[in-house]
Amino acid sequence: MNSFLCAFRGIGYTIKTEAHMRVHLVFTYYVIVAGLILHLRATEWVAALLCIGTVTALECVNTSIERLCDTVHPEKARGIRIAKDVAAGAVLCAAIASAAVGCLLFLNRTSFEVMGAFFMGNKAVSIFLILTLIPLIFFVRGGKRDRHEHK
Repeated sequence: MNSFLCAFRGIGYTIKTEAHMRVHLVFTYYVIVAGLILHLRATEWVAALLCIGTVTALECVNTSIERLCDTVHPEKARGIRIAKDVAAGAVLCAAIASAAVGCLLFLNRTSFEVMGAFFMGNKAVSIFLILTLIPLIFFVRGGKRDRHEHK
């Protein structure tokens, strides 16, 4: 049980300190909403959820590597920069692959037709989703920087 608490604390730390993680979570929100509107098939949900899990997990790993490097070797060093760059590159690779999967799932004629019909027929939901942009922008911009962070 304690290991779950530690894991959730690590995820919370990453959400609190990393704007990119918060951006990923905002995209996750909209992917789930779009998936529900489009009634994704089970295999499509598997693809979307694997992408979400991979990107968020790698963002946590990237954060842990950055903090470990900053703690063990706070002054600038070539090897530390390379390790941090490679970890960030892993997140970028997963995010690009996830964006490609998202394009395949959501950017097609049928999806546009279904989404258009849904929003035209559900104006209250449309307004609600537009209004959710406001707190989500503050969510992404918010957070606390780690006072030990060295960028």
